[in-house]
Amino acid sequence: MEMNKTGTNKLAERIIADANALAEQTLTEANAGAMEIAAENVQKQNAVRADFQQKREAAVQSVLDGCKTRAAIDGKKAALQKKRAVIDAVFEEAYRALCALNADARGAICKRLLTSEAEGGETIVPAAADRRQITAILPTIGKTELKLSEQDAAFDGGFLLIGRGYEKDCSFRAVLSQLRDEEETAVANLLFN
Repeated sequence: MEMNKTGTNKLAERIIADANALAEQTLTEANAGAMEIAAENVQKQNAVRADFQQKREAAVQSVLDGCKTRAAIDGKKAALQKKRAVIDAVFEEAYRALCALNADARGAICKRLLTSEAEGGETIVPAAADRRQITAILPTIGKTELKLSEQDAAFDGGFLLIGRGYEKDCSFRAVLSQLRDEEETAVANLLFN
């Protein structure tokens, strides 16, 4: 009977050895599978990390580009404001110089304006400073039925022409404003180029 025990032991040992071998093979395969999955996960993780890195760098570059663009625009706006202030000062100084002209020079300007703007039949409302000159030149300009108003216009120089259904502002401020509209670009080119 002893043989039976030994044969049974051998059989049991063989079954255990086969089971151990199968378990070892399964463990090895499982470890290999786990390592494959881990390697795939590392690759996926690296791909996700690279994608996020690229997106982060793109976002940072976008923010930097936006900031640079805004800074450039703000710089141009500031420069334009300063240029505009200089041009405003130039035209304001021109206006003061125009108002400071002597009576003869102011009269000559008023005469040119009356000659070019009056059609005849209007009422002239002069600035107080130019009333005397306009009164003197009125008979010499050759326009008929021009009347001089008893009232003075509320501006520094020039006059207002009031016709039937219209008014023409021929004040020095209006003339200079029109000149500015026409010549501002040329003045800016002279000053800044």
